[in-house]
Amino acid sequence: MRRAAGLVARVLSRLVQLALVLVTLAIVVVIVLGGITTQRGWPQTSGQITIDGLHAPVTVNRDRYGIIQITADDRHDLFMAQGYAHAQERMWQMEISRRIGAGRLAELFGASQLDTDRYIRTLGWRVAAARDLAAMSPDSIAIMTAYTDGVNAWIDQHNGRLSTPFVVAGLLSGSGGIGGITLEPWTPLDTATWQKVQAWSLGGNVDTEIFRLLADARLGSKAKTDELFPAYDATAPVITPSGLDGSGGAGGPAGTAAAASTKRSAASSTRSAASDLAGLSDANAAALADLAHMGSAVASLAGFDRGAGLVGSHGVGSNNWVVSGNRTQSGKPILANDPHLGFGMPSVWLMNGLP
Repeated sequence: MRRAAGLVARVLSRLVQLALVLVTLAIVVVIVLGGITTQRGWPQTSGQITIDGLHAPVTVNRDRYGIIQITADDRHDLFMAQGYAHAQERMWQMEISRRIGAGRLAELFGASQLDTDRYIRTLGWRVAAARDLAAMSPDSIAIMTAYTDGVNAWIDQHNGRLSTPFVVAGLLSGSGGIGGITLEPWTPLDTATWQKVQAWSLGGNVDTEIFRLLADARLGSKAKTDELFPAYDATAPVITPSGLDGSGGAGGPAGTAAAASTKRSAASSTRSAASDLAGLSDANAAALADLAHMGSAVASLAGFDRGAGLVGSHGVGSNNWVVSGNRTQSGKPILANDPHLGFGMPSVWLMNGLP
């Protein structure tokens, strides 16, 4: 019995040792492969790169902050180099972005994204972008074509040896192996579509509009919703002069005609609220809530910060102000813009210089 027990103990010990060796080897393999695939995503920041289609040599420098500065002899080469540099830095983000714009997320991420794709295709960003593209000037088309050629030059050189996100997406979706998925050629329509997604992201108040509609229906009174979420006080300070067109009476003293008119309007809308909202069934309310949540989900996938929930807000928006040239030392007008855009990682912007 003792000999048998000792034999069993030795066998178990060997099996444990073998398992530890195999686990260690697996970890080493994962680390090595992860390092190799991760390194594939790093841009080349020194030396020379040869791409077909350039008219003359182009210089691409990165300063100590990583900001790209591109110098070229003509416009075509400038924007072609920009496309190549953008692909070097952000190809995974660009691939996800164009799949969002086209409603093709389910191809990579499975059935969980079917509803997202339906939502996107119903909005029709890519269809609208195609109309924009058809209306663009020849100069704009030339710029976008040169940029596209630069992106495709990078894709041609790197298909089959893409970085970690492409590899993981390919393995999970069954559409690629250790070389990653196979990227389709970039098109000007891919670029044009993104402006539609970006524009849509700035319509974050759609969630608030839906919330107010649901709150009105639940409370039975628009006035009660206004009490919960009051508008900006008409007597509060404003930058523009009181009574200016579009100010809505803001900045004026209490009890002004504008304020009284606003109160009368609110009372009138309250009286009609019951009839306006009676037709909003529970199913309709649920559908509206789903619509709002779907919009937030797409925003998150695209890397936009849209606040949290139907009533969340991070102050996303923009403002501008301008000074007339007769008030500046140079005699030229000054336009200042303050984009209140949310944080994203990676950012939806890639700063670069095109001198």
